[in-house]
Amino acid sequence: MAQGSMQCIKYLLFAFNLIFWITGLAMIGVGATVKIAFGDYFDFTGNAFASAPVFLIILGVFVSIIGFLGCFGAIRENYCMVTTFAVLLSLIFILEIAAGITGYVLRNDIENVIDTAMTDFMMKWENTTKGRLAFDGVQKEFVCCGVKNYTDWFDKSPNFNPNGTSRNVPGSCCKNAKTEFDVKNPDDSCGVGAGADQTDINTEGCLNKLEDWLAHNILIIGGAGIGIAFIQVVGIIFACCLMRSIKQEYEVV
Repeated sequence: MAQGSMQCIKYLLFAFNLIFWITGLAMIGVGATVKIAFGDYFDFTGNAFASAPVFLIILGVFVSIIGFLGCFGAIRENYCMVTTFAVLLSLIFILEIAAGITGYVLRNDIENVIDTAMTDFMMKWENTTKGRLAFDGVQKEFVCCGVKNYTDWFDKSPNFNPNGTSRNVPGSCCKNAKTEFDVKNPDDSCGVGAGADQTDINTEGCLNKLEDWLAHNILIIGGAGIGIAFIQVVGIIFACCLMRSIKQEYEVV
């Protein structure tokens, strides 16, 4: 059995893995919450960014399993389980590094991806599509209209400029949309001809606002990821120390 300082490391590793297991459950909860609450926003960000909540959920499941293995292996001083824990934790760490590098590489593509997706939704606008629900939600939440400004609607979307002279916008562009517009039962009456004088509509585009929102949240996630990665490195070191101790005890026996 591990003695002295190694006994202390064993219990430290157990405590670490208990926290790590709880962290995994928290990651699953956060990923699910982001997917449910902000899923519509990710329709504009392409597959690379839209899959982030799903990746977080999957990672949380693996972290929970690994945390359980580490807890059980540490308290039982099981060499095989502690080794498995260390290897899997190292793999998770490598995946997180890869995800971080991917996010960093793609950071400059956010604007182009959002611009292309939003313009595509706008040109294919239909009252019953998921795209409409997502676009209305963004315009209502961020108090904006169009991609770069309100003129995008009647310049790019045939639905809002059927005769070539109309200056219509969706009801979610109206200034009272924050409190009165229902994205599930949209009413565009207040946006008919509203592009002519802009008194009752928001004129600022959604592209920059959505991009800023994503950049802000990516920074938060990135900071949390760095913190978790540091904890993982500590866990790997503890696991290696305990593995060495257990192996030495086996050799003595």
